[in-house]
Amino acid sequence: MTTKNLGDLQAMFAEALASPKSIAREGEWPTRGEASFTGSARLSPIEQLDVYREQFWLRHVACLAEDFPTLQAFVGEARFEAIVAGYLAAHPPVHFMLRHLGSDLARFLEASNDESLVVDIARVEWAFVEAFDAADAPPLDARAVAEIPEDAWSTARIILHPSLQRLRLAHPTHTMRAQHREKVPVVRPEEAATRVVVYRRDFLLYAEEMEALPFDMLERLAGGQPLGEAGDALADATGRREEVESRIGEWFTRWSALGWITRVDVSV
Repeated sequence: MTTKNLGDLQAMFAEALASPKSIAREGEWPTRGEASFTGSARLSPIEQLDVYREQFWLRHVACLAEDFPTLQAFVGEARFEAIVAGYLAAHPPVHFMLRHLGSDLARFLEASNDESLVVDIARVEWAFVEAFDAADAPPLDARAVAEIPEDAWSTARIILHPSLQRLRLAHPTHTMRAQHREKVPVVRPEEAATRVVVYRRDFLLYAEEMEALPFDMLERLAGGQPLGEAGDALADATGRREEVESRIGEWFTRWSALGWITRVDVSV
């Protein structure tokens, strides 16, 4: 068999797997299968290929259902499978690890003009996947923090835990995920601007809803802004300088206690 022929077979096999419905009696597939593959006493060549195609879809649908259980529960199994079919056609797997399979699902739903609630559900569920698999980091060293000179704080950079996922949502869909996990009916929430942090601590996953002011501060720190610069920018943007300056210490203490802050970098 030449390299070209092998490549043609691989391309045909990939094309067959991408079909969301049976190819056993579909168009030219039976003839193509007979010409390219061998059968068995039980199955024709195209029926054998269809078995692989079916397993491909079952496995990928099951994987996405595991990563997006609230989405499946909310839209129903039939619509979920239709979403998966469209998603895999637009974003065929490119990674050998199934862990990455759903990485573009929320963006796919958004690009497909699906309702924002559905997009938000997908974004929250993928944030939990990312938080679960993120690297770990040692806890904040309280002694090292205590030794930081006062005049170094304004230029200090706050290093956040790698698992921290920050979400701006149009709906509080993290509550829907909690309902599904608690095996109670998933209730459609009212539309409301929502800011959520998903994070891992002691091998468990959490979601915390935040007020706008501290969330915006956290976003600036996550973007690499030094502490003083981030505080000044937030105060100027909101016109709430007195509140920002009075609450930064409170935020830092809470975020440290939750394990969100792992290091204070004063090397710059």
